[in-house]
Amino acid sequence: MSANKEKKNANRAHAVAAWEWFKEAAWLQVLLIVGVVVGLVVAIPFVVQGIVSAINNNESDFYQTHQIYYSDLEKYIAGNDTNNSNGLVGKGERVSSVSDTTEGFVVMFYKDNCDNCDTLQKNVETWYKNASTTYGEGKIKFFTINVGWVPADEAKSTQYEGTKEKYDNKYITLEQQQIVIDNVKDVYLDQDDDHKASAVTEDTLNARLDTGTSCATLPTPLFVNYTKDKESSSFSASDPSKAIFGPIGGLSNSSVEDVAKQMNDIYNFQIYNK
Repeated sequence: MSANKEKKNANRAHAVAAWEWFKEAAWLQVLLIVGVVVGLVVAIPFVVQGIVSAINNNESDFYQTHQIYYSDLEKYIAGNDTNNSNGLVGKGERVSSVSDTTEGFVVMFYKDNCDNCDTLQKNVETWYKNASTTYGEGKIKFFTINVGWVPADEAKSTQYEGTKEKYDNKYITLEQQQIVIDNVKDVYLDQDDDHKASAVTEDTLNARLDTGTSCATLPTPLFVNYTKDKESSSFSASDPSKAIFGPIGGLSNSSVEDVAKQMNDIYNFQIYNK
């Protein structure tokens, strides 16, 4: 018998003996099981942290980076800040188009305790980046105003909404929110059914925001498109091109493609057709 074969047989014999010993050593089996369980318990927080980090990496701060004050909106409408107000808009046709004679911008009113707003954010950001690539960086003028009771605090906004003395929003007052509603109401109600939200009716818009009974803030999400002729020096606050609450027609807030269709419609680049 060769030395290598003898060595292999010896190793095999040691392995068999070790296995037999392990099967007989119940205490060692218990110790190993306990060790595995303890290891899993210790690892759980790190696994959870990894999942949370992955989720956070998919979150967007798009609304915050486009945040303005109501006073900024007033400047844009008055024509006092043409760098931010005079952006590209479409002709309002069924086919994709860019207008040579009109210009404008879009403001989205949102709040932290609005699930539809949360769902939209990443998809609106994707559309904006793609549109900026298509039309040119900085050509698309898009802004947001947080109308929540306590901006950046979803829990407090939900808890205090409707409690007027707890309103703590530096971006827009309740009175200014009411002005927005009064200004867009007629335009919204004159649109076809595809461009209206079933949850936002004439009664909804007639409810005063400062009562805290029917409508604590203006309904969100709200997209308002302000346009004007290029020869004009200012926009009309009471006659925007479009006012959209929520998804258009049968479109979905959670679909990248659907949100792109909605945003193209809001900017009048291409009117949505079912």
